Parts: sequence; C-alpha cells; structure tokens
Amino acid sequence: MDSYVLMLQTDPDDKDITESALQEIGNSVPLYFIQGINELKDFVAITGMPSVILLNDRGATHNCHAILKQLKNDAPYNHIPVVVLGEVSGTEYIRQCYRAGANTFITKPSSVEDTRKKIAAFFDYWFDVAEV
Repeated sequence: MDSYVLMLQTDPDDKDITESALQEIGNSVPLYFIQGINELKDFVAITGMPSVILLNDRGATHNCHAILKQLKNDAPYNHIPVVVLGEVSGTEYIRQCYRAGANTFITKPSSVEDTRKKIAAFFDYWFDVAEV
C-alpha cells in the first residue's frame, strides 16, 4: 500500500470529525483507525507501514507517553513520524510528549471550522511539504 495515515486511540467523535473534514477538503490520502497499539502489528502486516501515525491523546498522559515510548523503542516502527493530537496544551505537557518521541503536537481545536483547517494543514504538511 502507498502512503496512508494510521490514527491510534480513536474516539468515535474524533473519527467522524476527521473523516468528514477529509472528505470536505478532498484529500485522497487514506486514513485508517485502530483502537490501540496492541492492534498495530496485525494491522501493518495486512496494510504495510503507515507514513504517519496520528496518536489521539484523550488526556491520559501516562498512556500517551507510554505509547510514544513503545513506538520509538520498537525497531520496526521507530522511523514512523508520530503526531500527537491532544486536548492538553500546556508547555510542559507538550515538552513531555516530545521527550517521549512525538514528532509534532497538535492541540485539538474547539470549533468544527478550526478542526477542518488543522486537518487540512496537517495533510498538506505531511504529504505535500514533508518527505515521508
């Protein structure tokens, strides 16, 4: 499979908003959802490695940091950029995410319009600007 984004820790509302926003902006990069890191190995065995992992941080600091560390310490996955999509945006919390291995931290917007803008910017950057 060519480029795709894999979203971990998917909340049903975030999944719907993300899919809807992608349809509206007309992005053709596939987006797949799994509930947690335990599903990762089986999923990539079928689909291949994702270009980017989008980690939905639902405020469970320990869980997010543990997943980041596990991804970055596991040789088959440590090269994949991991973008944290979080509700908490304090400076120290964001630094902790970077220390744990995040490549980017995006604060979840509060409005649907801002969400669309951030999703569009995310896909523009990772698939039109950056090399993945």
